[in-house]
Amino acid sequence: MSWRVAAALAVLSVLAAAGIGLGSGRLFRPSPTPHVVSVTFTPAPTPSPSPIDEATLFRQPLSAGCATAQGVWIVTNGGGLLRYEGGTWQQVDGTLRSLTNVACSPDAAYAVGLLGAILIGDEQTRQIRSTDVTTQDLFGVSSLPDGALMVGSNGTVFVLDNGDIQIFAKGIDESLYGVVAFSLESAWAVGDSGITYRLDARGWNPVGTGQANALRAVAATSPSNVVAVGDAGTVVVWSDGSWRAMPSGVDVDLRDVIDEPGVWIVGDKGTLLTTNDTTPQGTLRRVDLRTECDLVSIFARKDEVWVIGRAGLGGAVWQLRTDGSLIRKWGGC
Repeated sequence: MSWRVAAALAVLSVLAAAGIGLGSGRLFRPSPTPHVVSVTFTPAPTPSPSPIDEATLFRQPLSAGCATAQGVWIVTNGGGLLRYEGGTWQQVDGTLRSLTNVACSPDAAYAVGLLGAILIGDEQTRQIRSTDVTTQDLFGVSSLPDGALMVGSNGTVFVLDNGDIQIFAKGIDESLYGVVAFSLESAWAVGDSGITYRLDARGWNPVGTGQANALRAVAATSPSNVVAVGDAGTVVVWSDGSWRAMPSGVDVDLRDVIDEPGVWIVGDKGTLLTTNDTTPQGTLRRVDLRTECDLVSIFARKDEVWVIGRAGLGGAVWQLRTDGSLIRKWGGC
């Protein structure tokens, strides 16, 4: 166990509450006992990456994407692992995995999935390693300087730090779908029924949003500059020490959000929204991608915005400028 994780676990606690978005009474719960999960990462037994026909490549259920300093990674639910370094896409691993989300650091991609699946794509060693850590499903992941923070069903929270994987919270009952982390002592997580939890030096603390809809994703440039999105067009921003609703102008489920460059939000039925004003009075502008596919993931790469869409067993990727204009599209959505 790394000393940093041990120190963080020593102060972790959970405050739980009932009511919509944790808006009312609170119950202090004790700090969790540190617990290191015994796992062995297994290198993927796949050959060296090779370009394949793009029409075939995108006929699989795309889940999420992110960008390292060297390339773009896309994970799929039941398909392969895709990578783009410029020019051509490659399927760098064809192992059938049910991956739900991925987050990138400059040197690695950290993916999570159903039944506790964790995968690391290492840009420096050009290796792909995977393991399973729980029977719970993992839905959200955020990179850390030496690993990642991961959340999932029934309040599951794990941290990967310097190769160790450990349970990082106990006492959270709600399923968590999204997380953004700054350090081992600073993060936000969102989930069922408008739930949000803030991690600081005291531990995990619930913060009411006043929302009943599930929150699916969260993004932040700092612990005090946060935006979360969810079902039925829900958008909330952390402003002046509390969550406030921001009108989205849509009623579809919103799936993902980023906050640099500017706020960008994706959702069902081709919904793509953006704004540079994240105050509750801000206005979200709709960008038309001319698709009815559900947009499930969005991420930034340098001065570009990348969007991932899904329809049935197929999907598409859009590469956009920051004004929303199209650079290139791959796939059939």
